[in-house]
Amino acid sequence: MNIGDSLIDKIEKAIDEVEFLAVVLSPESVASAWVREELKQALSSQLEGRGIRVLPLMLQNCTTPGFLREKLYADFRVEGHYEDALLQLASSIGLKINEPYGSTVRDPFSSRFGRVESFYTRPQIWHCIYCGWKCVHDYDNYFCHECKSIRPFFAPGATMRQCNACKQWNIGISVFCEWCGLKLHQ
Repeated sequence: MNIGDSLIDKIEKAIDEVEFLAVVLSPESVASAWVREELKQALSSQLEGRGIRVLPLMLQNCTTPGFLREKLYADFRVEGHYEDALLQLASSIGLKINEPYGSTVRDPFSSRFGRVESFYTRPQIWHCIYCGWKCVHDYDNYFCHECKSIRPFFAPGATMRQCNACKQWNIGISVFCEWCGLKLHQ
């Protein structure tokens, strides 16, 4: 977007072009005028038969908006059930979570939206690539509690190196394998 662009026009265009619209439900979101407008537009698109699917994601207890009450929602309210809710959501949008071998997940909508076909995935239980510390918290994906480094992000095409022990791929700057925690050989 550029300075001066209409937020409303951009949001309307984006909603018209997507197949799925995730709605995070919390007391703040259901009270938001912006969220209500986006939901109205999504409902209008559904009624016009455009095929958009609204995916309610319950983050906190709140009053569910009218047309979402009959929909099954992914329940992210309980930390211990986060993974189940995420798996249910992934399945609902067509992601095959049991096929990420080789550290990639395929995007079923890549050709439709001109995106890359697959993405590098990361382990749920991960090791810091700098010091080897093991993170067992599935809600903490970015911060090493041992060396205080931030887990780096990278784009498709980044230099990768394979771990000799577990055969998974790691970003090229890794000292330790983020999958198994063993030191990578230079």
